[in-house]
Amino acid sequence: MKLNIQTLSQIYSEHTWLELTDSDLKQAQPSQDYSNETGRNFAYLNRLCLNAFLKWMQEIGLSVSIPNEKLPLTWEFVNGCAINVGSKKLVLIPSDAIDIADFAVPQEWVDIPDWAADYYLPIRVDLQKQYLHFWGFISRRSLKAKADYDPIYRLYYVERDWVIPNLESLVIAANILQDEKGEVTALPKLSQTEVEKLIEELSQDKLYSPRLKANFEKWGALLNKSAWLQRLYELRVQPGSPTIWNLSRWLDGVALSGWQTFEELFNSKIALAFRGRVRGIELETPEKVRRAVRQLYNSQSEVNYPDNIEERNALVHLLQNTTDETIRWKAAEYLWTIAPNYQGNAIRNVMDLGVQMMGYPIALMVAVLRKLDGKVAVLLRAYPISSYTLPPGLRLTVLYENGTPILGLEAVSRSERQDDYISLYFSADVGDRFNVRLTLENTSITEQFVV
Repeated sequence: MKLNIQTLSQIYSEHTWLELTDSDLKQAQPSQDYSNETGRNFAYLNRLCLNAFLKWMQEIGLSVSIPNEKLPLTWEFVNGCAINVGSKKLVLIPSDAIDIADFAVPQEWVDIPDWAADYYLPIRVDLQKQYLHFWGFISRRSLKAKADYDPIYRLYYVERDWVIPNLESLVIAANILQDEKGEVTALPKLSQTEVEKLIEELSQDKLYSPRLKANFEKWGALLNKSAWLQRLYELRVQPGSPTIWNLSRWLDGVALSGWQTFEELFNSKIALAFRGRVRGIELETPEKVRRAVRQLYNSQSEVNYPDNIEERNALVHLLQNTTDETIRWKAAEYLWTIAPNYQGNAIRNVMDLGVQMMGYPIALMVAVLRKLDGKVAVLLRAYPISSYTLPPGLRLTVLYENGTPILGLEAVSRSERQDDYISLYFSADVGDRFNVRLTLENTSITEQFVV
């Protein structure tokens, strides 16, 4: 396989070739939160290309970011994924077709104002031989001038010869050329009545993408608003069925309706002394942070403290490399306290369960972290909302998908009303399903999850 890539890269030396490992293929596997096989295939190919491209860009020292947190939702409807490199937006267009004479760019990525990019990168994906072949890039201005537009399928077809093959020249072009996007025509504004009618119509048939069922102006205007995009997605994927919360979507940066950040829920309800604190640890000053991080490293012998690294990066290194779940989540707690918005930390969200537990307002917190071995670490907690302690006897239980409790995964609040939270943690494979049940006397609430 390596020889094959080496041979190809010698023949097409001006092109970029990236090898895919078995781990890359596994980590790109999509969740089941797509209504049809086309959406799942879009999600797989795009996640595969996105992960590999981001890693490669970081290796060559370029700063990259994902401009749209709803990106995984778009794969329910359209092929392609957008990233920012500096001030320029790039759209990757993957294809696993065997013989590609030209490549097709969906009109959405070209003519929707918030979606339009500066440059487009076609990528040939060979899953059997496990490599990505980047043809090169073309600017939006050139694409609009040269591409053949298919009004039936709403695709712009770009020939191979129009693409600039050397991706290194993309960096130069992005820094020198001021405007390679060109003018993007504004789309009409939709009334709320039009939006609701359109979403209802497009959420019905789930065997195929609805992108061709409305005229482009209305379709584009709908996708241009992220809230409308998310609503359409949710109706297509989970229409009236019990909600199964997909934790991988949090790791992809997708917000799930019904969940809030820790700060949003507790900001006005619990004093600062309670929110985000770490039991028995003071982290109010840089010196206390340094001391606490060193003590945490000293409490274990598995991971050495890295040289010349600041404390928050040392915590990320520890939580990603330790196999001790207690140490992992303690490191995450430290990070939540000293750098709550740091991207290297675990993602945590909370759901307000209201007063459904015998009149006690309870919040369920779920935190997730992608581990180096491909598994996902999960932390569960139950918090009181309107007081400092939980009611006595509150049970937090993890169950198999069939409802059978998992041995060893249950926590109970103490009878003396001393617990400000109870928690459980475990690791799971992507695709694993489990239930979480909160029980107080004769009342219980169960939420369903998939990793």
